[in-house]
Amino acid sequence: MKVIKKIFSVCCASLLMLSFLAGCGQPSGSTASNGSSSEAVDVSIDDILAAVKEAYGENYLPDTEMPEEMLAAEFPIDSSLVEEMKAECSMIGFHPDRVVIIKAREGKGGEVKKLLEQVKEDKIENEIQYPANLAKVMSAQVVQQGDYAAFLLVGAVDENMDASQEEAVKFAQKEVQKAVDAFYLMFE
Repeated sequence: MKVIKKIFSVCCASLLMLSFLAGCGQPSGSTASNGSSSEAVDVSIDDILAAVKEAYGENYLPDTEMPEEMLAAEFPIDSSLVEEMKAECSMIGFHPDRVVIIKAREGKGGEVKKLLEQVKEDKIENEIQYPANLAKVMSAQVVQQGDYAAFLLVGAVDENMDASQEEAVKFAQKEVQKAVDAFYLMFE
């Protein structure tokens, strides 16, 4: 019975945090709320990835290129939608950190974003089994600018082991926002 109560509590907390996070993700003052742009911008995904890495310095945990098999399993994106993709994960299996940056084929950015959002939902659902990373996974962001989209589950490790779930989520949101800001700055 205690296990069922714990699972129920985690599910309720997750739903509460999801509703809290629904409005998060894009820097304030940004004009790219729907991912569309009046002018096409051609940015290198290598440059976007470098900007995200720079935002974290030595706190950038996804330090390894994601193996193709792992990428296909975790991010089942139809290759016909993708022009170019870079994906990195943490070499340490405990860390859920993932950064995936995709340049979609022309006009396919919205479709890619929807697929990445589904990946995010799946990760949250699966992470309920491992509550130590739940705040970080719940804070992941999917962003889009034109034909570019990114899945951003990244940030420093919260060293405060006594933090409440709410405090852990706030810390993780603040951390992932660095990657969101770095992504959008590439298009200014």
